[in-house]
Amino acid sequence: METAARSGDVRRDPAFFGREEELLRLLKNLLEGRHTLITGDHGIGKKRLMQEARLLLSGDRARLDVPPVFPAWPRDAMLTIQCPVPRGTCLREVAEVLYRNGDLRLESADGRDDWSAVRVRFTDLGVEGMETEVIRALARSGRRYIAFVASLERLTVHCTKFLDALLHLAVVCGSATVTKDVEAFRCFWSSFERLPIGPLPADAARRMVRHLMCEYGVQAADPVMCMREILASADGSPFHIRNLVHRARTRHPLCREDIRAFRAAEEGQFFNMGPLYMICAGALAAVKFFSSGQDSREHYIYFSAAAFILYLTFRAFRGFFIFRPQRRK
Repeated sequence: METAARSGDVRRDPAFFGREEELLRLLKNLLEGRHTLITGDHGIGKKRLMQEARLLLSGDRARLDVPPVFPAWPRDAMLTIQCPVPRGTCLREVAEVLYRNGDLRLESADGRDDWSAVRVRFTDLGVEGMETEVIRALARSGRRYIAFVASLERLTVHCTKFLDALLHLAVVCGSATVTKDVEAFRCFWSSFERLPIGPLPADAARRMVRHLMCEYGVQAADPVMCMREILASADGSPFHIRNLVHRARTRHPLCREDIRAFRAAEEGQFFNMGPLYMICAGALAAVKFFSSGQDSREHYIYFSAAAFILYLTFRAFRGFFIFRPQRRK
């Protein structure tokens, strides 16, 4: 058991700490039929919280810190959607479960086929046809499904029809880093009860680092210093904790210089391009303003087009322009 654990990937370790209250609230919401949206930064543990709730609901896992008052939910009544886009992939994920349950009827003349054979016929229906069949199957199933939908921040207008139908036909648990505050999605977001999660509490982060270092046999010249640097660099993010322990595990033996390099490496991910964007946008706006009083319409058109392109660039890649404070050393 120990050898198998240590030969695995630290980044996929199922360690789960410090989310007891959020987990209980999520379980209660789902059992009471309330759609719930888990929000938080990248790597904070949104998908892991959904996975833990699914395992507990299905009876595949038991926890001492969760009272055994939650009834087991049938495994075949749970849908997992890794991402709402592309829509075809999302629909095929749902359709496979529905077909295995007998709710999606695409039988050939010889009777029910294996899903690998049906998948081709299902895909041939096209995205609109697949969506219609899945919605129809959910409506006539008579089964109460729970749908776990990750990465809802990537929601597009084309996905809203299916997801709106899913909200009426199943209990939805979703996760999103940000919610798009635009008119097309406001009604969709308003259907959810928000469950925000932040960085792990200090005690939970310490327990997680200690567990991973022991479980995967991290060898360091100074284990206490190694744990302290991992905690300081990760800043309560389970994703960064796993990555740092993985780095520590792959460097044998881990000297003090390697340990000190943890925080410097983590700081490299927080380069701030916000000021550069603001300077360019301000300069372009000033040039456009001063050129508006001249007779040259071409310059005004050129600068207007450049400003519009700059705005579109910022909208498309705004994740790279977010103001983020540098981590302290």
